[in-house]
Amino acid sequence: MLRYPVSQPTIEVDIVEDHAVLREGLAQWLQANAPGIRVVGRFGSWAETAANLRALSDVVVLDVLLGDQVPLRAKIQAIASAGPQVVVCSSVVDPAVIRQAISAGALAYIPKTASAGVVEAALRQAAKGLPYITEEVAVAMEAEQAGPQLSAREHQVVSVYLGGAAETLAETAHILGISVDGVKKHLAAVRRKFQDGSEPLTRLALRERLVSGGWLLEDPDA
Repeated sequence: MLRYPVSQPTIEVDIVEDHAVLREGLAQWLQANAPGIRVVGRFGSWAETAANLRALSDVVVLDVLLGDQVPLRAKIQAIASAGPQVVVCSSVVDPAVIRQAISAGALAYIPKTASAGVVEAALRQAAKGLPYITEEVAVAMEAEQAGPQLSAREHQVVSVYLGGAAETLAETAHILGISVDGVKKHLAAVRRKFQDGSEPLTRLALRERLVSGGWLLEDPDA
């Protein structure tokens, strides 16, 4: 359910960013320099955001790397399904990740190297239900999106199993609330999609292909 365009004169914004300095810095800049925009929510983690989905404001500024294993696609879809529009603001400028964010429903993807004024412009467009296309997004969206496509459940399974939240099939099954056989079935389907030779893909090789395809994020600490 979407509430756009915003009918009230003030655009209310939530910021989801795990670095307090960046979160507070953007909030203070918007409040001091962006008339008609009011920051009403500040969240330092996805868990905190998820617990307040129904209370989110008109537009949510979402960071990509929040120190958890929840797929970016799932976060954007969860926010959008609750009503708000999403503007992603991140240090990650990988075209595959940008495509993932836009295809999931984000109306803008702003690099953190951009000025706060660019974020403001994106917020005003998002409040109207309109996309804000930067040069980076234009290039990423023009690039052909090649490679296999995963179902929502397949993406969820590989995100948990290969994203660091679980070490074993049993742990993955427990986290997702499905059977071990179900986990095996989805992993086998993903491996078939990414297989390009006779040799079976190792766990590491599959993860690398998922990262290169934009389905998993690189480990920033690796």
